[in-house]
Amino acid sequence: MSHSPLTNVVALDGKKSRVQRTATGWHVAAASGVTARIKGYRDGIICRVAPGADPSVVQLGIGPATSRLCNAIYSPSLDTALVFTGDDVALAPARKKGQRVRGYTVTASGPITVTVLDSYLRIHRDLPWFTPLERDTFPRPPAGWCSWYYYYLEVTEAEIVKNTDWLAEHLLPFGCDWVQIDDGWQGRGAGHGTNRNWFVTCERDFPRGMKWIADYIRERGLRPGIWTIPHTQSDQELFQRIPALFIRTEDGVSPGEHDASQADASPAADPPCDWAGRYYLDPTGLEGQAYLKRLFTMLCDEWGYDYVKIDAQGQMPGIYTAQRRRLADPAQDGARAYRQMLDAGKAVMGKGRFLLNCGGGWPAVGLCEGIRTGGDVFHSWEGMQPAVTATLQWLYLNTIACYTDPDVVMVRDPLTPDQARLWATLLGVTGQLLMASDQMYDLPDERVELLRRIFPVADIHPMELYPLTGAEKPTIFDLKVTLPNVGQWDVAALFNWSDAAQAVTLTPARLGLTGDAWLALDAWNGTLLHDGDGTVTVEVPAQGCRVVSLWRRQDVPHFVGTSRHLTQGAVDVKSVEWDAKKRRLTGVSHVVGGDPYRVYLYVPDGYTVAGENITQEGRLATLTLRRDANEKVTWQVLFERAS
Repeated sequence: MSHSPLTNVVALDGKKSRVQRTATGWHVAAASGVTARIKGYRDGIICRVAPGADPSVVQLGIGPATSRLCNAIYSPSLDTALVFTGDDVALAPARKKGQRVRGYTVTASGPITVTVLDSYLRIHRDLPWFTPLERDTFPRPPAGWCSWYYYYLEVTEAEIVKNTDWLAEHLLPFGCDWVQIDDGWQGRGAGHGTNRNWFVTCERDFPRGMKWIADYIRERGLRPGIWTIPHTQSDQELFQRIPALFIRTEDGVSPGEHDASQADASPAADPPCDWAGRYYLDPTGLEGQAYLKRLFTMLCDEWGYDYVKIDAQGQMPGIYTAQRRRLADPAQDGARAYRQMLDAGKAVMGKGRFLLNCGGGWPAVGLCEGIRTGGDVFHSWEGMQPAVTATLQWLYLNTIACYTDPDVVMVRDPLTPDQARLWATLLGVTGQLLMASDQMYDLPDERVELLRRIFPVADIHPMELYPLTGAEKPTIFDLKVTLPNVGQWDVAALFNWSDAAQAVTLTPARLGLTGDAWLALDAWNGTLLHDGDGTVTVEVPAQGCRVVSLWRRQDVPHFVGTSRHLTQGAVDVKSVEWDAKKRRLTGVSHVVGGDPYRVYLYVPDGYTVAGENITQEGRLATLTLRRDANEKVTWQVLFERAS
């Protein structure tokens, strides 16, 4: 970086400050403190690029969130991070009231050193194909339902219809948009690897075909998705008829059969073959490109699927590297050959359809909107751990390089209520791709309630831009919400990964907050836990979680959350305004039809509240609204001065 990113540098003692070049960035000498404007980082994220003193705290943000724990700004468009070192460093968005962020400012009580990390994700995080995620078409990660983790290969048209009907009635109003049909729709074979002919539908289980079921899903108000492995086939006749379509060894055999000694080979196949398929497509030749165009045209244009989940992706760059000399174009290395396969599919899909890479195919960055980041899960405490591990390892890429997918969430038995709540909370507070995968129409209402409060995915970005893989799992995920025309608050999810209950203490300083007048509410049930200096201790059950929202206490009545979503208003509240003259609090919210909508209000000393649909317990008042259908509602509450 040839020019300093700092402008309007002002020393607090009035003396002139000079920005000096260093080997790794810039330095500003100012004995009494300094403030400066940061230019060129309008898409910047206030963050950390390395753990702080308390690695148990993970920070995330909605809107232009900031924290006193953060000392860096990262620009996805520049792929550059600025790291600030000094005493009492504080970063803040610079904007006029009601306007978008126009840059950032940095202040410190002494000199500042700026370290510039160019190509932060490409080089420092070993993601050479990084390009910023385009979010115009999909501004948030998809939220929906996947068939795999209940039905596996026994998925049927009838069950898709039953679950679709249930979702349309019970979760679509909350923001569940997708129904994704997983493995099992295609023509059956003896085992996984022999069941990979994508041009044959299993007529027994899908008698009216895949276009019919896609149309049905759409008619019910949802969007259809489908699973496939585009680079494999199990059609022996096709393998023999078009030799140039597939990779072959010198003896004319598929590497998929040579690799059959793998632990995940399909044991029922004769001879055994890779679980992903018997034959590997060569995407570097004309035949391979034509095949991929035909496949994606069928899935998307002819059948009407707007979401395609492509599996077995992590292994393919390595396979293409190993088989490079056998490719039609051996000039392509493994990653580039793999990207040719993705390019062909995405060219048919276009920007309006979602491509999910499953899983770990990191050369797919820039071509796939979503990337699965971990192994398969299961409906048990041990079975959810791959999702936890994937979240900790890759969360820093979410919304920046792709939408990260730690796999589905399940809430059914034998998960305990605490375990199910923990799993739902993990997805709800991190803002990753969200797919439920239970037999939905059979879930008890208390388990469905966990899902209602995390749909849709909130617009959450990471503020810790590094893997969270320390010696112990973090216990506090602190979501910092900044909404123009609404306010600022924190939603702290407290996770207990152990087999015994634990007490967790929150303080403002621990969460990068300042001030000594705070309110703390239980975010799952809307009860006031604390009214004081912000130091609150919460008992967290074994293998469970608690969620606490924190609000700066004001000396006038003010908004402190809603029941609609785990994020306490971030997806539903559009504005809140206090009129001191009329002693009136007014808000605008999006309300879900049939769902009692509760608005929580703090009533300080010296005020009383009364009116219809309002109850009060201590200093906390609750306004309850009910509507028959989803709609935008303007609500208001009048207060009086206590005598």
